Amino acid sequence: MDLSKVHFLVIDDSHETVLLVRSVLSSWGAHGVHEAASAERAIEALTTTNPDIAILDQRLGGDDGLSLLRFIRNESANPYLPVIVLSADGRKARVAEARDAGANEFLVKPFTARGLYIKLQSVILQPRPFVRSKDYFGPDRRRKPDPEYKGPERRGG
Repeated sequence: MDLSKVHFLVIDDSHETVLLVRSVLSSWGAHGVHEAASAERAIEALTTTNPDIAILDQRLGGDDGLSLLRFIRNESANPYLPVIVLSADGRKARVAEARDAGANEFLVKPFTARGLYIKLQSVILQPRPFVRSKDYFGPDRRRKPDPEYKGPERRGG
């Protein structure tokens, strides 16, 4: 996977995490790695850097990470931006919160380079289609078909 032309925006208030992500991405040939330490700076950077992929801390400055993700999905110029959410809390409820906010992928800190690579492969090589409902816009939350579901909002596939 050639990352030399992919532009990343790493959004995390932990300088150490940003350095680690930047170092791993650079080791794979990524040159366009930008960073933002707050939601406000990230909103600026979304327009000035035009990233291809965002890597976002779920608890950015408290609870701003998922608010920023909702902003990206519902108000930004690029609502289809692939977003990988990082979190130190890997409980099922936290993963579900990120998924329901529109995350493409979720990665628990501390993460391995291999773990990040797998998430990048997923968003680059196997992107999920986006769906819109009355209260959600983002990547299809289903990972596999549920033949048991027969409800009124059933989608094909």
